Amino acid sequence: MATKLHRKKPAWLFTFIFAYLAILAALTILNRLGADRLWFGALNLYLPQVVWALPGILLAALTFKVARRWTWLPLLGIAWVLGPLMGFCWPLNTPSASSGNVPLRIMTWNVKYERHDNLSHLALRYEIERCNPTVVLLQEAQGLLNGPLGDYFSTWNVRSSGQYIIASRMPLGELRVIPIPFPGEGSTCPGIKHTCLRTQLRIGGTVVVLYNVHFETPRWGLNAFRAVTRNPLNLPKAMQQLEHNVAARLAQVQTLRENVRQEQRPVIVAGDLNSPDSSLVCKTLRALDFHDAFAEGGKGYGYTYGHDLLKHRVPTLNLSWMRIDHIMMSSRLQSRDCWTGTGKASDHRPVIADLVLVQTQ
Repeated sequence: MATKLHRKKPAWLFTFIFAYLAILAALTILNRLGADRLWFGALNLYLPQVVWALPGILLAALTFKVARRWTWLPLLGIAWVLGPLMGFCWPLNTPSASSGNVPLRIMTWNVKYERHDNLSHLALRYEIERCNPTVVLLQEAQGLLNGPLGDYFSTWNVRSSGQYIIASRMPLGELRVIPIPFPGEGSTCPGIKHTCLRTQLRIGGTVVVLYNVHFETPRWGLNAFRAVTRNPLNLPKAMQQLEHNVAARLAQVQTLRENVRQEQRPVIVAGDLNSPDSSLVCKTLRALDFHDAFAEGGKGYGYTYGHDLLKHRVPTLNLSWMRIDHIMMSSRLQSRDCWTGTGKASDHRPVIADLVLVQTQ
């Protein structure tokens, strides 16, 4: 009798396992449709996705103990979290070098430049020199050209306005400052008017259009949920604020889309989009037949943000958990390789991509 009871499948355990797998499936579907269509999906976008592996680890341990032959089920869930849910990339086919392709190394970086000392300049300069880009697109770089790094860029072609800097070893065209506002702008940060920069770069005999972009921060929407931990009655207000925050970035990307779709030349959109890969912002750009440099040519997760938040709690950690900085490009451009920087000089890691311009016959 004891043997039969021991062999009987524990219904409660399988209920938990299939509920866990169902939640992962729902999150995956939501991500494919655009996670920030719902407030929960928007909130989940900015959380460390690895937390969804923790229930799987617990269930795998329990299953191994009481129903060992079924341990593969929670392990499958863990693998799904570490793979698609966390945005793991490993391209099987990348463009090969050929005489018809023109290489270009692009670097985009929200330098969060708030410190005006020589040490911070040197840290930024070291990262740029180490990556050796052809073109650098910086955000939140107000005043950066007034110090030692300005001397470094003195031999480059530079275009700048407000928080943006575009520096290139190749000649740059005329600069345009394009407004990318959203409804209610100025209510959270009075006086701030969002813009992006547009200029042109000649590669070989082809002109490529560059957009340097920084969308509205999700900080205000996410901070609203901190009040929920103190008082659950604040949840409806937090949901509404997060939805408004998402709507702000969607309004900005719609304005950007209208400008980009009029371009007749190859286009690169780079910067701090404040939007993970599964967001509606990135899907809006993909609808223009744009593709992401890291998704096409990167290996691993390519996370760019979060490491600075963790270091405040655990100084030895230097781990990021979301990819909100992007290099996206139109179909004439391809990514051969893409990676992120060290994260030592800013709370954002830079994104660097080796792109090729495919010459048409």
